[in-house]
Amino acid sequence: MGRHSSDADRGGNDWGRAAASSGGPAGDASRSDDDFGFEHREAGSGRRGGWLWAIIALVAVVALVTGVIIWQAGSGGCGDRTRVAVASDSAMTGPLREVARQASADSCYDYDVQTAAGADVPGLLTQGAAAPDLWVADSQVQARRVTTQVRRDLDLVAPSVASTPTVVAGENVPELDTWVEVMKLPDLRTGSPVDTSTGDAPIIGALAAVDAGELPEEKFTEAMTVLAIQQNNARLTNDNEGTRLNLANTSGVPVVTTEQQYELFMRTHQGSKLKSSIPAAGTVMLEYPLVNTASAARQQVADEAGAALVAALDSDAGRKALSDAGYRDADGNGVGEPVKELELRDPSSVDKALRQWQVLGVPIRTLVVQDTSGSMATPAGGTTRAGLLIDASQTGLKLFPNNTMIGGWAFSVDKGGNGQDWVEMAPIRRLDARSGGGTHREALGKAVEEGLSDLGGGTGLYDTTLAAFKKVQDTYDPNYSNSVIIMTDGQNEDPNSIGLDELLAELKRLEDPARPVLVLTIGISDDADSDALKQIAEATGGTTYIAENAADIRTVFVDAIQARVAAAGR
Repeated sequence: MGRHSSDADRGGNDWGRAAASSGGPAGDASRSDDDFGFEHREAGSGRRGGWLWAIIALVAVVALVTGVIIWQAGSGGCGDRTRVAVASDSAMTGPLREVARQASADSCYDYDVQTAAGADVPGLLTQGAAAPDLWVADSQVQARRVTTQVRRDLDLVAPSVASTPTVVAGENVPELDTWVEVMKLPDLRTGSPVDTSTGDAPIIGALAAVDAGELPEEKFTEAMTVLAIQQNNARLTNDNEGTRLNLANTSGVPVVTTEQQYELFMRTHQGSKLKSSIPAAGTVMLEYPLVNTASAARQQVADEAGAALVAALDSDAGRKALSDAGYRDADGNGVGEPVKELELRDPSSVDKALRQWQVLGVPIRTLVVQDTSGSMATPAGGTTRAGLLIDASQTGLKLFPNNTMIGGWAFSVDKGGNGQDWVEMAPIRRLDARSGGGTHREALGKAVEEGLSDLGGGTGLYDTTLAAFKKVQDTYDPNYSNSVIIMTDGQNEDPNSIGLDELLAELKRLEDPARPVLVLTIGISDDADSDALKQIAEATGGTTYIAENAADIRTVFVDAIQARVAAAGR
C-alpha cells in the first residue's frame, strides 16, 4: 500500500480516492491493492503495468479538461453563443466586419454586420424584435434625427468609434472661406441631407456661421434654396459617395465627401487629378457613434455586446483596421493634418434646417397664370411689361428643378371665349418630360412667349383665380407642393365676374387640409391692385410680391421657394 498511498498523498490519484470511497469506508486497511483493480507487479509484467498507468493518466487529464469546460459553461462561460445584428453605414462596413470577427473570437457574441443605407434605417428600427441590436451611424446628428423620427431615445453605447472630416473634392476647387461658398459652387454634387451626413454637412457648416453671428438667417436660407434647386436638378439615379467621386474624376465637378472616402478613392485611382480642400472657417466632423437599437427584451444584451465591440475597436488591431480604411480615431487623430472642427451651440437648429430642406425636397407643382390684357403693352425699361414678364419667365424657368411640374394659362377678359377669361397655354407637366422634339421646359418657354405676344382686353382677375385654384385642387398630386402663381399688372375689370369678397369666401369654402393649394400673387408695377392680391394670397396661406422691374420679377421665383422654407422652420 506504500506506493499507492504515496501517490494519493501527492494529489495525483483523486479519481482513485473517489473510487475507493464508493467501494467501502475510507481508510479500510483490510483492503488489498486487488480491491482497487491493481495487481502486484512481477518482473515479467512491468510493460503491462506501464501501459495501464498511461491509460489512467490520460483518462484523468481528459476528465480534468472536461471538468474545466463544464465549469466555464456553468459559471461565466459562453454556453450558447449570442448572435448580434449590427446595421452599419456603408463606408464603415468593411473595417467593422474585420474588427467584429476578432470581437467574436474574444467574446460570446457572433456579430452579423450588414450595410444599411441612411434612408432605410428608420424602417429597420421599427421592426420590433427584428430590429438590429446595434447601429453604427455616420454622425450623432443622423443618429439623433432617426431615433427622434421613430420615437426612440438616443441610447449611445459609444459617442464615437472613429471620425473623418467632411471635405470638398474636385480638380479645380477654388479656395473657400465658408460653407455658404461651397453651397453656391456651380454644379456641386452632394448627398441628400435627409439621408446622409455628407449631405447635411454643408448646412451644418453654414449654420455654424449663423450661430456665430457671421451670417444673416436670410442669407443662409437663400444659400440652402440655391443648393436645393441645384441638387434636385443634378441628383444621380445611383447617388452615393463612390458615384459622386467618379463623376468628379471624369467631369471635374466638385463634390462634398469625406476625407476617408476621398483617401480610399485616391488609393484605387492612381493618376487621378482630384484634390480635396476644407473651407478656411473649418469643417464638420463625422463621428460614427455606436447606438443601441435593440428591442426592449434585448437592450441589456445589446449593451454588453456593444461594449465588447467598442473594446475591440479600441484595441491596437481595431485602431489599425480603422486607420487602414482611412479613418481617424474618435479624437480626430491618426490620418491627415489637424482640422478646425465647427460646432453648434444649439444642435436643434440642424433639425429646423432639415425640416426646411425636406420642404425643398418636395417638388413644386404649379399653374402659372399670366396677364395678357392690353395694359401689359405699356412701355417699361426699354421694352413693355409683357416683354419684362417674358424675360423674367424664361429666367424663372431655369431656376426650377427638373422635377417641378408647371403649366401655363393666359388671361384677360373673355380670353377663352364668351364668359371664360382664361386659356391654357401649356398643361401641367414635369419640366424634363419630353414634348415634341424637346422638353416641356422648352415648350413652356415658347408658349409663354407666344401667349404674351397676343395682348388685348381688360383684366379678368377674379374668375381666373378661382378657376385656376379649382384646376390645381381637382388634379391635386400628394407627392408635390401644389400651388397657383398669379401674375398681373392691374385690377379686376370683368363686369360679369364674381367680386373680391365672393372670391375670398369661395376660396375658404373650397379649402381642404388634405389637398392644400397655395395661391402666390405677383403684382407687376404700381398699377397692380396690391391690396386685392394680398388678400387673395392670404386666404390660401400664400404670399404676395410687387415686382416693379425685370430684376424684381426674376427674384420672385426664389423668393417664393424661400417662403416655403421659412414656413417649414416655424
